[in-house]
Amino acid sequence: MKDPFGSSLLVSSSNVALKPLQRVFHKTTASYKFLWFLAILDLVKEAPQDAGPLRLSISMICARMVAKSWIPTQRFKLSFGRWDQITAIIEALKNPENDFPFDPRYKESEALNALEGFAQAKPEKFRKIIFSPLARYVPYRFLSVWFPKAVDSFKEAIAFNSKKNPYYFPENDLSFIEISTEWRKYFLENYALLKDFAYWNFADFLQTRNTAVPALVKKFELPDSRISLETQRKFWAPFLTSSRLARDIYGNQLDLNNFALDHFLPWTFVVHNQIWNLTPMDRRLNSSKNDQIPQDTYIRPLALQHKNLVRYHFSKDRKRSEDFFAEYENFLGVEIADFVSASDAQVIELFQEHLDPLQQTALNMGCLLYTSDAADDLI
Repeated sequence: MKDPFGSSLLVSSSNVALKPLQRVFHKTTASYKFLWFLAILDLVKEAPQDAGPLRLSISMICARMVAKSWIPTQRFKLSFGRWDQITAIIEALKNPENDFPFDPRYKESEALNALEGFAQAKPEKFRKIIFSPLARYVPYRFLSVWFPKAVDSFKEAIAFNSKKNPYYFPENDLSFIEISTEWRKYFLENYALLKDFAYWNFADFLQTRNTAVPALVKKFELPDSRISLETQRKFWAPFLTSSRLARDIYGNQLDLNNFALDHFLPWTFVVHNQIWNLTPMDRRLNSSKNDQIPQDTYIRPLALQHKNLVRYHFSKDRKRSEDFFAEYENFLGVEIADFVSASDAQVIELFQEHLDPLQQTALNMGCLLYTSDAADDLI
């Protein structure tokens, strides 16, 4: 895949060697380079804005690397690769024997606080589990494109320690890096561009390891807030009133005055609010279902419910419903008029054809299965 950033990274600067930056992620086989660079960018941005060089603790960069992996791996269940060091580190942190307060639902900032607390409370375990695996290679390998020849160790890399590089090792060891005034200025002024550059390359790296995962590029960070479903509720409301729907597709009683719109496939998997994936559900049960994947037996009632929903709006307010109709057409691959005229069996088959592989992908990624028994226990 061609890098769309190209020469946009090469802004004018007489004292900063920028050309190697275009090649920094070429032939990358592990996640650590992306996370290392993203962690440094964030730390530069968060530091007090003075004009001098900036010294950063490598331990804290490593903690930030793991924190930045939390949302993609724990919330969105992306794979970094079976043998990736970040994968191994997170698996070790899950082990109760290591005394880390593990929670897969941490936001990035919460994961960072937990990791920094772990570094202070359990310094030996932090060093063994996090610092040693990450600091062993990434600090000097990231710089390899700036070196005049290949190096195989940190000791060899020190021979090319220079303020002309994006950072250097002021103590000639792995305790700190220091970013020169010129590089610090470049990172700060081009923060958004460089972050996009890193994430674009990271997404390209992850796509081969998550080939069937939808919306991968949206799974690096959580949005500041979820988009409201108010427009979708207004689409559902008149149909629900007209049909007097008494139960949801899972067989539970439905209060039309107090319902939630459930993402059939979890939002954390699809990362969108498209209408074909929404279905009314009791608010309490919706919270309990959370990120679980419904059994494939629920596709049939989902399909028939949406058939009736579309038919209602096709006859009542076709023009105003065009945006929602387009979502059905794009997902199912049929024109809305053909969908409306299709038999029950054809509609069920369409939904199964398009939902079955997505369900299986989500289950393969580690999502839990949601069953009617789980719902019944809560009633």
